[in-house]
Amino acid sequence: MAAPPAWKGLDTTRMPRFIGYDQAERMLNALGDRARAWNPDLVAGIARGGLVPASMVASLLALPLAMLSVARGGAVTWLGPAPAARRVLLIDDACSTGETMRTARAALAAEGRDCLTMTVAHDPERTAFVPDLSHPVTELFRFPWERGEATPSSRAARAAGAPPDRTTEAPFFGLDLDGVFLPDLPRAQYEAGLEAALAARAALDPFPHLPAFDPARAVVITGRPESDRAATEAWLARAGHGALAVECRPVVLGFTPAEVADHKARTATRWGCTHFVESDAEQAVRIASAAPHLVVTWWIAAERRGVVLGAAG
Repeated sequence: MAAPPAWKGLDTTRMPRFIGYDQAERMLNALGDRARAWNPDLVAGIARGGLVPASMVASLLALPLAMLSVARGGAVTWLGPAPAARRVLLIDDACSTGETMRTARAALAAEGRDCLTMTVAHDPERTAFVPDLSHPVTELFRFPWERGEATPSSRAARAAGAPPDRTTEAPFFGLDLDGVFLPDLPRAQYEAGLEAALAARAALDPFPHLPAFDPARAVVITGRPESDRAATEAWLARAGHGALAVECRPVVLGFTPAEVADHKARTATRWGCTHFVESDAEQAVRIASAAPHLVVTWWIAAERRGVVLGAAG
């Protein structure tokens, strides 16, 4: 039997289709009438990805909720006492290969239960198991509870065929530079004299307070052009952040707000960031709109606090 195509998330140039909580609920509601007509006794969610959609559907259908664990290797266990229900609506968030859902359904059948399978979405180009109720989505899709699957360590493990390890899915931050690590000079100061402004910027001291992030799981993504890389890295080293990787704006890009925000959104996605911290309010809104799969924070350095944003373009 031929192996399924590689997981689409390994292609770091893809911008995922983000399916948020509201959209997931709407997609499940669109399947609700057919689920109700089957007359299930119980909703069972597959931990952990299936727990959010299972909770939504259990509420929609006013049914009891149970949880299943499917271990790598095929062992299926109830989390808590095994329910007495005979007709089980089995729910996961998605079917990428379909192996988890197939394994869980077989285990329920072996217990003598009837089973109807349901997911928010499935990949018809990759899965070997199509749920009874689901939405086909051929794009790379991502749920808010699965952001960590995109991190560099998580992707590397998946590419190597390693078993799931939740430590690889810990948050990975992209951070703006000017306005987050050091004061951001007014644009007028650059326009008045570029060389003098660059010298003044290089002499600035870092902010004493930064947003919380793990330096081992972070990258600086700046709107500074590639020609500023050496000066930028030198300043970061002087400020004690020399170990952070730096992504500058390619010289082929302009410096409009839209171009800089697009650079940051795409670069953060390519790296596998789950979060982005931006100091400019307009940039933060633009990034949140372009990449809703990122948790975008507008960082207000003067107040030492961040505001998490959501935007739709």
